[in-house]
Amino acid sequence: MSSPPSPTYYRARRDERRRSLRRRRLIALVVVLVIVVLLAATLALAGPWFGHLGLAWPGGSSGGPDDAGSATSADGSLRIVGAEDLWHNGPATLRFRDADDESVAASYRIDGGAWQEGKRVHVRAPADHSGDGMHTVEARPLGGGDVAASVKVGIDTKPPEVTAAKVSPDRTDGTGALTLAFTAPAEDGATVEWAVVDVLDKPVGEQGTPAAPVGAVTVKWDIPKVDGEALGPGTYWLRVLAEDPAGNVTEERAAVACVRPVKARVITSLPAAGNEVALTFDGGSGYAWRSLMNELYSHDQAGTWFCTGVSVDKYPDIAQLAVDQRQTIGDHSYDHPDFSTISYEEQVSQLKRNADAWWDACGAIPQPFFRPPYGSQTATTVKAAGDSGYRYVVMWNGDAGDWRGLSASQVAANALAAAKPGAIIVFHTQWNSDAALPAVLKGLKAKGLKAVSLAQLCADAGLPY
Repeated sequence: MSSPPSPTYYRARRDERRRSLRRRRLIALVVVLVIVVLLAATLALAGPWFGHLGLAWPGGSSGGPDDAGSATSADGSLRIVGAEDLWHNGPATLRFRDADDESVAASYRIDGGAWQEGKRVHVRAPADHSGDGMHTVEARPLGGGDVAASVKVGIDTKPPEVTAAKVSPDRTDGTGALTLAFTAPAEDGATVEWAVVDVLDKPVGEQGTPAAPVGAVTVKWDIPKVDGEALGPGTYWLRVLAEDPAGNVTEERAAVACVRPVKARVITSLPAAGNEVALTFDGGSGYAWRSLMNELYSHDQAGTWFCTGVSVDKYPDIAQLAVDQRQTIGDHSYDHPDFSTISYEEQVSQLKRNADAWWDACGAIPQPFFRPPYGSQTATTVKAAGDSGYRYVVMWNGDAGDWRGLSASQVAANALAAAKPGAIIVFHTQWNSDAALPAVLKGLKAKGLKAVSLAQLCADAGLPY
């Protein structure tokens, strides 16, 4: 079952890659400009000597106005900069420079169109992809004359397509091998890399290095041991990333669930994680659940969502959003019974029905985190949890008290009073916690703390997640 990233997540990943690409381009441009300046200075000093000797000035006959791809006129008086990279995934702005590297106005045209004048030229990249393709920009001095310099500018705004990502089987006990499959883009120059990643996007086991496959790809992936143990319970994804020469990126995912018995433990806080806290939310009422997640996501922070299976069944789109935003999900039983009053078999059934609800809704499972309803648990509960693949029976050391109907300001005050490094604070998906969250995040920042998912808290405390 595929778990594609949300548009917000995709844009964030795309923008980060664009920023990285721009940094690389800027560094390359600075290096090129330094070389050009040094070369220009050398030629300025040496040029007259070449004339006295009856020799051509270097560069004076290395390419005329009709030289395809040339960015500098034959006499060096007009240069076009900004097209050092052939392909662009957005608008390209080219500028004109003279022999002294000063900005200068010139006449220019794009693809043989009407001549225009200015110090720069914009090659557009419409969102409807109508500008995609190779464009020719020609320039000449103001007043007319022959073309003095020209460059090619490629516009490509379409991300490469990766399809049919699949993991077979999509359930495992953490041993043996899986078959990974996807269809790579049929696009010249596109590279593809793949990995199986955990809920924090950390690769596990064998990875595929960037390559340029085309068409169907199938890989036998041997499930690795992690820290000497079989793969831990939880959700993993085959993550396939494709990037074309213009820097457009596509990500496709397919999920696999790992469930096996483990030894469970009760946790109430993880101070070894440092200046982080886990804000955890029980319940799953629709409006507040979505609103709380979006508030955290907008601040680049995350929560942990212990929702009942009934809520997940009722709001599968919000369950999917939780996974898309890389929040942590957890089991809170199917319909909220008191676990201290039901049998081992009933507890296992409640846990399985909740996990099935998550998987059906969004292709992810809540292992390894379980929070018993009302916080009520016994030794039987811990055993049922471990046998069902839950490493952690998650309690708390801070209670926001929202369930008592307190005001938003009092809920925020209670949460911040408990906010210490490694704290696990319990809220519920209801109106007063929703109203309190902005103040909670502001207060955490003032205390030098950050809200992270429970998976991140465990990872930073050195525990498996």
